[in-house]
Amino acid sequence: MLKRPSVHLAAALAAALAACVVRTPPVTYSIMPAVLGPVDADHNRAKDFARVFCSTLTHVKDRDGRSWGDCARYLEMPQTAEPQTAISTRYRFLFVPGFGGDCLRDVRAFASSIAHLKDAHQIDVDYFSVAPFASSEENGKSIARQIDTLWTADRTRRFVVIGYSKGAADILDALRVLDEPTTKVAAIVTVAGVIGGTWVPEDFVALMQAGQPWLAAACPGNVQDGMHSLMREVRQSFLRQNPTPVPAYSVVGETTIDETSAALRPSWNRLAVYAKEQDGQMIAWEAVLPGAKYLGAARADHWSIALPFEESPQPPKGINRNHFPRDALLEAIVRYVSGDLAASEPAK
Repeated sequence: MLKRPSVHLAAALAAALAACVVRTPPVTYSIMPAVLGPVDADHNRAKDFARVFCSTLTHVKDRDGRSWGDCARYLEMPQTAEPQTAISTRYRFLFVPGFGGDCLRDVRAFASSIAHLKDAHQIDVDYFSVAPFASSEENGKSIARQIDTLWTADRTRRFVVIGYSKGAADILDALRVLDEPTTKVAAIVTVAGVIGGTWVPEDFVALMQAGQPWLAAACPGNVQDGMHSLMREVRQSFLRQNPTPVPAYSVVGETTIDETSAALRPSWNRLAVYAKEQDGQMIAWEAVLPGAKYLGAARADHWSIALPFEESPQPPKGINRNHFPRDALLEAIVRYVSGDLAASEPAK
């Protein structure tokens, strides 16, 4: 006959089992999951965008002049390549970098990709340098002033504004303060955007601390100033109070731990408690702007999707998974968005 364990033994077993349970950090604020809803069929343009991306990839080479190969390596939902037409020049493009963007050593987000569009297709994308660690409110005001300045000089073409990482949040704040935004902005595009906020804002900050090998020596030390804008309660409160007034498109990043650079693996592991579909800084479904047309997931970590560290003179050792066809991605965004917008607007 089996004997029942003693009270002391039972308590010891319970304690041992409790010790094995993976505990998630407590949430100390109210979460509104309905703010970030599922992408409905009408807004899911992943297949259409993948067709454009895969078609673009066939004529883009890497820095050594080699073909990028199979499109499936770089996009979640690859499609068959098709012949391409000329890129519409109906709109002009403005790009806003992410958190600490102008503090990075020898690297600018989509730098070679912007040059490729200019050299190969005569498409200008203006890179607007926001303060690297300022709040989204502050950067939003500077973006709005820049749009107003450029619009005053030339009112013939509206803007498509592309924001990477925190740059997406900065753009949303620009729309909030911009007078008559629909007359000046045709659409916005978020790329791995900090839309719903990040679960690991402290990792954004840690990666930008003085002494990191990827930072320029003259980088300002006010890293904490922009941290507030990355918080989930801040971003989700903003979304509830500020519907996006113009059409929007979102591209997210999604990667495995093995395909994530060493510098981002600690934050990837922390985010894995909440979701496997993530890029080491943002959970993929929290990087989709509510109401936006979803353009799909690039198989890249949060830095690889936009930052060409592999092209710098001395790539930092901690960034060892950076080979990604950013030129094809940005060109595909410009192609798809300009074509989709033009198809929905009256011909000039």
